[in-house]
Amino acid sequence: IRWQNGIHCPRCGSRMVKGHGNYRHGLKRYMCKACKRTFNDKTKTIFHYSRLSLREWFLLIIFFLILHNSILNISRILNRSYMTIFRAVKKLMISLRKGEQPIKMSGVVESDEVYVTAGLKGRNNSERIKRLGRKPRRRGLKRRGRGTWRQDKPAIFILVERGGQEDYIPSSDVEAETALKIIGSRVSKGSTIYTDYFRAYLGLREAGYNHEAVNHSEGEWVRGEVHVNSCENRASLLRPWLAVHRGVCKDNLSLYLSAFKCCVLCRGVGVVEAVKEVLKIIFVFM
Repeated sequence: IRWQNGIHCPRCGSRMVKGHGNYRHGLKRYMCKACKRTFNDKTKTIFHYSRLSLREWFLLIIFFLILHNSILNISRILNRSYMTIFRAVKKLMISLRKGEQPIKMSGVVESDEVYVTAGLKGRNNSERIKRLGRKPRRRGLKRRGRGTWRQDKPAIFILVERGGQEDYIPSSDVEAETALKIIGSRVSKGSTIYTDYFRAYLGLREAGYNHEAVNHSEGEWVRGEVHVNSCENRASLLRPWLAVHRGVCKDNLSLYLSAFKCCVLCRGVGVVEAVKEVLKIIFVFM
């Protein structure tokens, strides 16, 4: 999967490469004739110099992205420390984030927003919370109404192209300017956008889109082809997916959303094919 366009040196990019025996653990070794350095299939990847073997990495991908286990459960299954699995999962999510291709939707696109609980989780944020001049969030209490980034209930804009791509974008606010900026960067002008009657979408028609909306406050959920049920469906999947991780730090929310997108991509394919798709995303910039 990594050398689809031929083997090249991961350090200098030269294709003047020759075989150079094998390592004791079985991986094939290569030598670059240009820079005179050796490398293998793991060099310059998240698998390089890792405490986890390749077999454990592939199992981690399966358990985290396909079977959707928590980091604690994966550490128990693989008999590794929690921090080893935590660091590996974060490396994986960062690689998935970097490997995402730019999205440009067209045709008919649905847009909606969902609010999730995500605060300043972790001991490292205790000093940051003090500097903000507030107490840590009490998890037992739920605020009614729309949340905000400051209240540790950030909004996530969900965009679903009918019959095509989808995207999840965390936002610090849900103002009209922010919504237009998010949609404008991902949806081509002239496309048809279906939303609800939330005020943030009122300027879409003036921005060059064909905008239709359903009024949920009056009990209108579907009007012909106009609805946001695809977005509602993704929101109903996203909330329990995030709940497995027992609270997510909002600074890492975009990483978890990239992992969720990968989970959606892997649905409906075999385990081996799903792992291959994940590796293709990871290796896209390598």
